[in-house]
Amino acid sequence: MTKVALIVLMACMLIASSHAKATLTCDQVTIWLTPCIPYGMLGGSVSPMCCQGVHSINAAYKNGDDRRLACQCIQDKAAQIPLLDYTRVNQIGELCGSECPYKVYPSTDCSKVK
Repeated sequence: MTKVALIVLMACMLIASSHAKATLTCDQVTIWLTPCIPYGMLGGSVSPMCCQGVHSINAAYKNGDDRRLACQCIQDKAAQIPLLDYTRVNQIGELCGSECPYKVYPSTDCSKVK
């Protein structure tokens, strides 16, 4: 391979990696965070399974697209749960010792999550 071809190949790889798409799916987010629903509705203690899911999702973020997808997924799914308390939902990350990069409310604009 010539030096020019190698440089072009490397440039293409860098451009492609800078435009990476989300690697998470809403199904993964839903599975990981479903154990958090009882706390979001009723309060009490956050379950270890919920915290495990929070840690899993935070570890799975590869880029901003992943965070935006997760935000939108959580927002869409949360809207389907009657009696969900968004204040409690937004406390879960801290209670699990894992910072969430955004707050989820019905009014959250997930497209602005970085």
